[in-house]
Amino acid sequence: MDRQEHFLRLFLQHQADVRAFIGSLVREPQARDDLFQEVALVCWRDFARYDPARSFGAWARGIAANKVKQAWAKASHTPMPFSPETVDAILAAFDRTAADVSPRLDALRECVDELPERPRRLLAFRYQHALSPAEIARRLESTRDAVYKALARLRARLEDCIRRRLALRERGA
Repeated sequence: MDRQEHFLRLFLQHQADVRAFIGSLVREPQARDDLFQEVALVCWRDFARYDPARSFGAWARGIAANKVKQAWAKASHTPMPFSPETVDAILAAFDRTAADVSPRLDALRECVDELPERPRRLLAFRYQHALSPAEIARRLESTRDAVYKALARLRARLEDCIRRRLALRERGA
């Protein structure tokens, strides 16, 4: 995998967390979008300095925290909504939460990877492409009710798989 593809995979995997972090600090939608774009550019530009032993999400959120602080410092006509220490505390809370979610997310990825092609495609339509069950049914030449039922069975199957994997890891730890 080349550098560009590696970056894209990591960034796409963590972009929702970075957006959520920025959104927890910045209320104005246009400012949030602008900051997110700046963070993406800095992450790309500085990707060679990223340490793979560290969480990419934590690294990107750290960049986002710095960008938010810089934006507030430049906007001297308006008071900073949070102190730099508060931003750092929010960043630490995001990092702790991400660490708690990571084993579950890893288990989910492994469980999805084990699924046959058709169920994976159904999940991709629903969660990656955000298609409605009606649109999925149209694409799969099925009924909306069948899609709802299939998704419910898949979610239950994945939840069971995740629980088993986490239990195995706890016993092995």
